[in-house]
Amino acid sequence: MSPIILYNHDGSPPCCLVRLVAGVLGLELKKVDISDIENGMRNPEMLKKNPQHTIPTIEDDGLVITESRAIAMYLVSRYAKDDSLYPKELQRRVLVDQRLFFDQDLYNRIMAVCNPLFYGKTVAESDADRMKDGLDTLSRMLDGKQWLAGDHVTLADYAVAVSLATLEYNPEFAIDAAKHPNITQWISRLEESSNTYREHIELFFETVRKATEEEKKNAQQK
Repeated sequence: MSPIILYNHDGSPPCCLVRLVAGVLGLELKKVDISDIENGMRNPEMLKKNPQHTIPTIEDDGLVITESRAIAMYLVSRYAKDDSLYPKELQRRVLVDQRLFFDQDLYNRIMAVCNPLFYGKTVAESDADRMKDGLDTLSRMLDGKQWLAGDHVTLADYAVAVSLATLEYNPEFAIDAAKHPNITQWISRLEESSNTYREHIELFFETVRKATEEEKKNAQQK
């Protein structure tokens, strides 16, 4: 069987989620790196495959799928040895789904405190407050629990963890272990949940660091 094609950028959190889940499942990905996230998917051929012109996008046996959480659901549903990451039983699955929908909102809040830095702007106080409220909500979800959606790790845990990793773009908002021990302890458990988890998160972190250093150099030269 041909490897799954992933249109990818190593500094994209949604792409990181797809790579992480594929790694957990032991799947081979053929990465097609898109250096220009804004325009790299806008040629006629790619627009026909993905009208949203977004990454990540995968191709698997002729099937084209976009949106990182949908891709992750598909990969687990098709290739996982069991349904522990994304349960088939309705009452268990709906909890994972709910946490995944929460993650979309949390990711948007996190991006609201990261995006301004790309344009040399300051973070709005209201956006900072909304992001902090999102972290407080996550902490409550983890209160007295090992995992977000049941008694074992699921897609919801990996998705939210990648969203939190996005804060590497703005370390001012890094997770405070004293304020959110539930979150930091949960992240530690995630790091032990898979042999490939750290590998994919570290690749993302390293790409962010390089991009940040490049931005600083460019700013100094102006």
